[in-house]
Amino acid sequence: MESIERVNRVENRFFPSNTYFLGESGSDGCIIIDPGVDFERIHSAIKEHALRPVGIVCTHGHFDHVGCIAALKRDYPGIPYALHEADLKLARSANFFAKLAKLPVWIEFVKPDLVMTGQSGVVNVGTFKMEFELFPGHSDGSCVIKHSSHLFGGDLIYRRGVGFNNFPGENKTMLKSSIQRLMATYDHDLMVYPGHGESGKLGWILQNNAELNRFLNEQ
Repeated sequence: MESIERVNRVENRFFPSNTYFLGESGSDGCIIIDPGVDFERIHSAIKEHALRPVGIVCTHGHFDHVGCIAALKRDYPGIPYALHEADLKLARSANFFAKLAKLPVWIEFVKPDLVMTGQSGVVNVGTFKMEFELFPGHSDGSCVIKHSSHLFGGDLIYRRGVGFNNFPGENKTMLKSSIQRLMATYDHDLMVYPGHGESGKLGWILQNNAELNRFLNEQ
């Protein structure tokens, strides 16, 4: 019998990004995806769902997706952390971006244990085999992480709205191209778990996200 994946979500306070916990039935092991700036809430969710973190994967290097890595690695020694190489510089600049967002936090930079490279590949952590695909635009190293029928999209695509903020390093033309490629690459029945807001199937998002469609169609 195939294992059944489960996804739990925490919305970080202070700056409302999503942190996800990817698990499999019959096991307490989980992958933490995009730990934000709310360690207390993330830690409480781990305890509430009786989870055992075995790794951390970040879709990209912005502060609201890497903020709690240092604290988590102190609490769970030895768990590996994965980030694409194109966002290493961005992760080092997390405090600069947190300051732009007027967030009074200090984020400790942690060097990734697993560095994703190239256009696509696989991240293996314990029993979890996750595929990644590079979709730059929101950041140079923005990736979509796929596991079974789940797509963790970071800030590439939202159920509502568009992930373009005119922050340094963002590229509107590249983001538009990446979203179009995403839509052409993946099955529209896959569930997208975005970095902000609620989840939704890829096809539903394309049909119902009016702001996204305006963004894609503008000259």
